[in-house]
Amino acid sequence: MKATLRSAVLLGIAALGMGVASLPAFAEVQNVKVSGDVTVRAFHRECLDLNCGDDNLGSTGALGAGKPLESEDDFFMHTIGVNVAADLTENVSAFIRLANERDWDSTIGGNAASQDVDLSQGYITLKELFYSPLTLRVGTQPIVWGRGFVLGSNLLPTILGRPNDANASITANEFTDFTSFDALRATLDLSGVTGNLPVTLDAVYIKLDENTTTAADDVNLMGVNLGTRFDDTMNSELETYYLNKRDKVATSALDPDGRDGSVNTIGLRGSARPVEGSSVWGELAYQFGRRATDFEAILPSGDSQQAWAANFGADMTFTDVAMTPKVGAEWKFFSGKDVDTAVMGWHPIAPGYFTTALREFQTRSTIAATRFYPNTQAGVTSGQTNQHELAVFGSFKPIEDLTVNQRLSWFVLPVGARLVDTTSGPHRESFLGTEWDTMLTYDYTDDVQFGLIYGLFLPGSVYREDAVGVAAGDDTAQELITSVSVKF
Repeated sequence: MKATLRSAVLLGIAALGMGVASLPAFAEVQNVKVSGDVTVRAFHRECLDLNCGDDNLGSTGALGAGKPLESEDDFFMHTIGVNVAADLTENVSAFIRLANERDWDSTIGGNAASQDVDLSQGYITLKELFYSPLTLRVGTQPIVWGRGFVLGSNLLPTILGRPNDANASITANEFTDFTSFDALRATLDLSGVTGNLPVTLDAVYIKLDENTTTAADDVNLMGVNLGTRFDDTMNSELETYYLNKRDKVATSALDPDGRDGSVNTIGLRGSARPVEGSSVWGELAYQFGRRATDFEAILPSGDSQQAWAANFGADMTFTDVAMTPKVGAEWKFFSGKDVDTAVMGWHPIAPGYFTTALREFQTRSTIAATRFYPNTQAGVTSGQTNQHELAVFGSFKPIEDLTVNQRLSWFVLPVGARLVDTTSGPHRESFLGTEWDTMLTYDYTDDVQFGLIYGLFLPGSVYREDAVGVAAGDDTAQELITSVSVKF
């Protein structure tokens, strides 16, 4: 019987699985290294929903299930991790990370699981598989392409893309330790066939969501990345990539036709250091295909998808100047979509590049409060779509072990939110607001580090009035985080 392409792929994966499963019977431990870390954070927050006059926003409804947003709150959180790395025979190694994270004295949703120690990472690495240039990594693992602008963390798919909060033991989901992917990753070194030009081909298969194991309703991510580094004075690099997110959706009220989503993303990224102390980077990505499940729960899966994203920036460090100052500027862009009011345009696949403390984790009012920080203003999209971010930043070292980072960011909607002013009628507003972030890092010893993060978000004109012309949530959001961490 003639084999189909799908059958061939399944047979290949099955054969690979059988080979991997047989490894423990033959591998011999050569070296084991145990390490770990403990981080304790203290939070002070004010008005993260941008509505200081409404304590416990939505605490009795769907938005506040388990995690009400307070006008002001103080709490502690810890993350404790233990790593075990083992080198085995025949270019085989294994890595396991176990972690516990929870708010201190956490009773969120009666969550007894906050005391659990869970698998954060666990994978095996096979070097020189079949022949020397090929490396295969299998298991729960971190994957970052470039700066992580498109692919870098499982944070958003885990928190926003699943029906239940996978990190329910903590309130500040952006600090979760569980951001790795369940994935197969094959890396092929092509320098031997490219005239010693260091070219690498990286292929990934990621299971974002299994859903029901007895139904074809999974969410999978597959892609390839072809990159090279140039042996020149600018330490430049260049890569191009392709990703496909296949979202098999069961028939529902939101999607009565049960159309599968298939979002294709192609991109080009480059960076260089043109002069000593400088750095420039740029990335441009385009999406096309059929929309996957909308994180904002507005548009059905299967609609036509077309969107753009871009990231360009530069910085300069003055190494020969007192306090080693650095200055820079950056632009990040995600396109939007207009169906009477602003909705998600760019589909955030799995980004891991976050530059602000507040706005990038704000979400639409339709998203549950357990999943980052929804605001009360209707029509304002989340911080990972339909947005320009313009920023200037800098840092300096007042003393040897202390680094102070500052970042000032402005946010604008490409597709403005439609508001109704009782005096002037329907119109759109686009200015989201301004954020100022400060981060201090003090290396007390080689193993102990103290940190401080202060974020201040000043809402713009988008938040000045709601659909009936009444002032909506437009209060200033603030967050102060102090931390101490030790690595061993």
